[in-house]
Amino acid sequence: MKKNSFAVSNRIFTYDLDAVAIAIYVYLTFNCFRKRYAPPVNCKKLSNELHASEAVIQKRIQMLINKNLIEIDEGYLLIKRKITNRPWGFWLLPKFEKIKNSFLLPNELFTLHLCAGEIAVYAFLLSCENRDTYQCYPSYKTIGEAIHMSRGTVKKYVDSLVDKHLIYTEPTQVWGKHGKKRNGNLLYTIRPIADAVVFSIENGLKNLPKTRV
Repeated sequence: MKKNSFAVSNRIFTYDLDAVAIAIYVYLTFNCFRKRYAPPVNCKKLSNELHASEAVIQKRIQMLINKNLIEIDEGYLLIKRKITNRPWGFWLLPKFEKIKNSFLLPNELFTLHLCAGEIAVYAFLLSCENRDTYQCYPSYKTIGEAIHMSRGTVKKYVDSLVDKHLIYTEPTQVWGKHGKKRNGNLLYTIRPIADAVVFSIENGLKNLPKTRV
């Protein structure tokens, strides 16, 4: 595993969670991989990081607790130590170079000020990507069903990820049964995270107030 990334289990998309709950789980996983450098996380911290109200965050926290995915220890939120049937399954993930049942997300993801919806869509695309080509082509419907999001909302967040230099999208065409050409799903290419980081920094500098010399 790369030192600048963290692993998330593919099974997170099988627990019937919405985008906010998935984003919370992804953030807590990121925090877990930081080990001793990880600051404690509570509802307010998640609200600030994921740009969602504390009421919305609290509701999803309870959902994750009910599904036995996270726990509360002395008022702070932690990933449950086991999300597989094997007692060692989750904690051995960092030791493997290639992990069949998980996908990698870059640590820099949480420096880009993404909202929960953007994080959930991006995470799903990373879970689908071919690790040799960095490409995938799930439909808006497939993405929406995985993270409880309408087709229109998925499109909005896909467009946002394109604008923030996290992904490229390309139209595709397929041939129907009767030889008729029609539009296929978008082809997504995951861009190097450095592209998004540089864009975010440059965009932030542009928005700084001008000072008189």
